[in-house]
Amino acid sequence: MTKQASRPVGWSTNELDGVLGPCVGAGVVGNFEVQLVRAVLRRAPTRPTDDCLLALALSARAMRLGHVCLDLRTAHDQVVASQDDQGTTEYVALPDPESWRAELAASPIVSVPAETGATPGALLRPLVLDGFRLYLQRFWQFEVEVAAQLEERSGPVSGITLPDDPDARVEPVLVDLFGGTPVDEDGRVDLQFVAARRALTRPVTVIAGGPGTGKTHTVARILAAAHELAGARGEVVRVALAAPTGKAATRMKEAVETQVAALLGAGRIDEDRADALRAIEPTTIHRLLGRRSRTSFRHDRDDPLPHDLVVVDETSMVSLPLLSRLLDGVRPEARLVLVGDPFQLASIEAGTVMGDMVGPSGRSEKSATAPLGGRVTELRVGHRFDAGSGIAELALAIRDGHADRVVDRLVHGSGVHWVRPDDPAGLAALRAQVVAAATEVVRAALEDDGLVALKAVTRIKVLAAVRRGPLGLFDWSDLIDGAALGAVPVALRGGRPRVGTPVMVTHNDPVNRLANGDVGVVVHAPDGRWVVMAGSPEPRRLAPARLGEWEAWWAMTIHKSQGSEFPHAVVSLPTVDSPILTRELLYTAVTRAKDEVTLVGSEEIIRLAVDRPVARASGLSDRLWPGT
Repeated sequence: MTKQASRPVGWSTNELDGVLGPCVGAGVVGNFEVQLVRAVLRRAPTRPTDDCLLALALSARAMRLGHVCLDLRTAHDQVVASQDDQGTTEYVALPDPESWRAELAASPIVSVPAETGATPGALLRPLVLDGFRLYLQRFWQFEVEVAAQLEERSGPVSGITLPDDPDARVEPVLVDLFGGTPVDEDGRVDLQFVAARRALTRPVTVIAGGPGTGKTHTVARILAAAHELAGARGEVVRVALAAPTGKAATRMKEAVETQVAALLGAGRIDEDRADALRAIEPTTIHRLLGRRSRTSFRHDRDDPLPHDLVVVDETSMVSLPLLSRLLDGVRPEARLVLVGDPFQLASIEAGTVMGDMVGPSGRSEKSATAPLGGRVTELRVGHRFDAGSGIAELALAIRDGHADRVVDRLVHGSGVHWVRPDDPAGLAALRAQVVAAATEVVRAALEDDGLVALKAVTRIKVLAAVRRGPLGLFDWSDLIDGAALGAVPVALRGGRPRVGTPVMVTHNDPVNRLANGDVGVVVHAPDGRWVVMAGSPEPRRLAPARLGEWEAWWAMTIHKSQGSEFPHAVVSLPTVDSPILTRELLYTAVTRAKDEVTLVGSEEIIRLAVDRPVARASGLSDRLWPGT
């Protein structure tokens, strides 16, 4: 029998021991859940049953694991098993789902809206039971309000950016911007064109697609068309571009500017229109909404954003609560375009909103009466990689969950390399390659060449699945930093961060115009040390003392790599299984690579990851696509 986990702070032996003791001993619930149960006990009109208190604790834990609700039918796998990497689940036994549900429905701490007809605002009990899904009250409210908002925005189009007959004007403008009406190999109108048309003629649209499928290509033409349509009516369109993180916003700006340059070079927009598009500054969703506290924003239903068109990139990283706040802050008559890859990692907070909005492939086209019917466009044709690209084939095999095909592509795919942890020669060669790139960064930094240093530090990047342990983030960072230190003269090794160190900002700092995820490198100049921060159109210099919170950027976690792209990505997996190893994690890591990808991991670990898709409990998909 395994050793019990330590008791959470504040735990005492009392009547809760028999209720939560097994879960506490197994490490399934902690201090947060215990204190929540105690708070509910103090306010409940009558004492809930032990099984109801257990459900409350597990629902809170489920939310902290990224689930929107606790599904009583799969609660063990959803909450208990996900915590179990040492055999501790023997301490936890859960009630039968049917009897558990009946007990909860009669509990004084549970509301059952399907039976009472209660509305979100009328629910004052801590738990909400919806079928076999059990929610913390505020997360049920978030889910219901998001579904209601999306349904409300499925009505007729209004607003200043489009004429009364939108299709009559939108079509020719898009034809000009796309250089004709593009068609696919089957003779159908290209989905990029379809997505742009929908975005300009419907209050809310979703554009889904993997890397290189043309999401930014489409967004740039949506922006250009919106300006053209408004200009023809003598109006100015107010546009906002946003992303969940500062790094993703910066990447969005770079990608849009590349597309604007292509449109200008092809003669499809003039300089004035290009300048107007370049002037749009992407920002984070929190900054766009005007964050006041952890849960409140300046812009809401009473004071919505003034923009006519709001485009959000990397929507897969958006949590359910944040999507709810965003919908509150966007005027009902404005156009909202949500862009992302539903197969990537979801938000670190609760929800899988991109996957829920897209649903199974083809659902949007078959459910025209659903809230998002005819408003979701899935871009399926990749343009980033050459035909037969090993990276693209590997990513598709991972996405589809075909472990045998993944292993085959790792062996035979072009631009794909596989290094096994038990191959010392292969690991040594890879480490030498990574260290050589780091040394190049240091040499450029010593010559005060920030541009070259930034290019070198992004040419090959280690993406680690975990932070600790062999082949983890700290393992790689220590190796690279130690090797790079040898290239720095002794006289310049003092100070933090040291000359030659690539840095990543870890906390938003509006005063110094730094966002979480911004990157730079420390250079040695005649007048001292400076941090050259990557930016568009040009990098900028910052005194090290103004850098704020940061970490060395020799390597990064796969989670933090979302929204990034590197010529060569080194994907490093742990040597032992971990619940964090999922299909979505592996897919996200591989799709960060543009030209080459090296996967470090055993065949067993790779197969485990491919065969383990993320399954977050949520009812949003069923609300958006009822009966499908």
